[in-house]
Amino acid sequence: MTASHQGTCLCGSIEVSFNGEPKRNFICYCSDCRKGSGHLGQFISEYNSSDVIVTDKDSKLKEYVVTKTKSGFPKKKQFCGECGSTVLTLPMKHNGEVAMVRPSLLDTKFASFAPNKAIFGDARTEYTKGSESEFY
Repeated sequence: MTASHQGTCLCGSIEVSFNGEPKRNFICYCSDCRKGSGHLGQFISEYNSSDVIVTDKDSKLKEYVVTKTKSGFPKKKQFCGECGSTVLTLPMKHNGEVAMVRPSLLDTKFASFAPNKAIFGDARTEYTKGSESEFY
């Protein structure tokens, strides 16, 4: 049986569903994720784009294309134009076939998406240098 997870952006204008389980769950500490989230990094789950459904009844979904990336390929950041919540990112390195979704949008079952990997950890280390905290 395929699991289905639903969530919304902060204002509720955009609904997102992820079908099945993600390929991987991770935290990304790259500068794009740091700036886009307003935090140290972002919690991301990787899915096939065909397993992600975005419902935008009021046409609030906006897109920003990040062109300066470490991979050299642009990535499309999709977000709510009303509340600013990032909904997903489409890395064009994968021709739009991979969707990086934000499980933080889920209202339930959030804990089942616990990250098991961190990427761009060097940026996190720079930020937390000298801290006694146990960051991932």
